[in-house]
Amino acid sequence: MKLNFMAYRKLSYLLSLSLVILSLTFLSFKGLNLGLDFTGGNLLEVKFNSKVKEEEVKALIKGAVVQSTREGSLLIKFRQGFGEVERKLKSLGDYQILRKERIGSIISKELRRRAVLALATALVGIALYLGFRFGVAWSLGGLIALFHDVLIVLGAYSLTYREVNLEVVSSLLIVAGYSVADTVVIYDRIRETLRVRRGLSLEEVINLSVNSTLSRTLMTSLTTLVVSLALFLFGGQMLSNIVFAFVVGIIVGTYSSIFVASALVLDSYRIPLLSSLLLKTQT
Repeated sequence: MKLNFMAYRKLSYLLSLSLVILSLTFLSFKGLNLGLDFTGGNLLEVKFNSKVKEEEVKALIKGAVVQSTREGSLLIKFRQGFGEVERKLKSLGDYQILRKERIGSIISKELRRRAVLALATALVGIALYLGFRFGVAWSLGGLIALFHDVLIVLGAYSLTYREVNLEVVSSLLIVAGYSVADTVVIYDRIRETLRVRRGLSLEEVINLSVNSTLSRTLMTSLTTLVVSLALFLFGGQMLSNIVFAFVVGIIVGTYSSIFVASALVLDSYRIPLLSSLLLKTQT
């Protein structure tokens, strides 16, 4: 069965625009729960012998960020000294310290700078690769889809208030590479079909190309998603936080490769300047 994916492109644009607006809204008003890698300060992971709520810890330690884990422990980020905070926690009952970390402000600023530089370098490299391989008009669709994927993943972290640290930045880079790999496979098939099926319209060529790569795309995405879900559900708090980017990124990246990147190629053909650039890729 051949599906007419391009017939739903306006609906997909509306869905993507809604998700992007929601992500930007969460990022603007709620922000990201930046880890100690980027903010500096102290972190304690403790497990109380009795039930202690997040609100109790927040009321006790002013300015602290407290988060529960699936294992029943509490992650507490703060700027006070360890000794002061540990004494205050004693008033809530006996507990065990599972993790204890400290990162200075100078180190956190350098890590923030390097994380931004790594993301920027990766995106510029991907842009140059797409532009060199497919031309400006094609690469534009791939880049928009790429920014779309990364932004929605960040929006998901903001919505769930999961911690964003250096490991999560690494996950975002992998998600970007995964998304581009899917897009490149579809773009290659579109370009190949344009050369051998010249009697078809561009919309027919894109639908044919997406359908012919659909089984490969879905099999790759589903197998990767199953592994990522297993790690997310059973890998523990730290690993699940990192793999969360994979789970969201695989779903969004597969969707954008099929419905966003390919549809943008079709619509860019209708813009005079981009149309002339696109026509060059057919020869």
